[in-house]
Amino acid sequence: MLSPVRRAVLAARRPAADDCGDYCVLGGRQLDAQLRVMTDSGSRSLVASILMMVTCLVLGLLAGGMLVIGVAFVSFWKSLSPSDFQAWFASYSHLIGRLMIPLGAGGVVATVATLGVCWSGPPTRRRWLLIAALSTIGVMITYPTFFAATNAAFERGGLSDATVRALLDRWASWHWIRMGLGILGFLAALQALQRS
Repeated sequence: MLSPVRRAVLAARRPAADDCGDYCVLGGRQLDAQLRVMTDSGSRSLVASILMMVTCLVLGLLAGGMLVIGVAFVSFWKSLSPSDFQAWFASYSHLIGRLMIPLGAGGVVATVATLGVCWSGPPTRRRWLLIAALSTIGVMITYPTFFAATNAAFERGGLSDATVRALLDRWASWHWIRMGLGILGFLAALQALQRS
């Protein structure tokens, strides 16, 4: 039971029924039970924050995966004889593709979605997100431009030793380009997150 003085204080602090402002009443106005209403800008900032974190996570995984491929796999592939490399590539490259292609596509979707949600935000954040999106799209463009046909040639096998070595060197060079784009995209996303 509330004392008359406590009731008067609560009544004076309580907004009128038609003037809730930033508050929403939960279960009526019993005992001053009020919750904040999520305004459009508030919900947008929550969505933007979640998308920013997802973008950073996916782009970090993509850049890290490309770094592992560039440092560990390419070195391993170059240590194999050309015929052993082609046999290995035909047996296992699809497993790398099953991981990296969805990460790349997810990175594009996440950065473009984040850019769309954050477009009306601060210009600095928008610029960093634009760099992240374009870099990630650049990573994905390299696949049909060079990697799809080259990977298929390695999987088919039957290439001469000199052809395999030359093609693997080109593959590594192209991979460093896309890895640079991936790292740039990841760092740009981190900068955008820092600006949010």
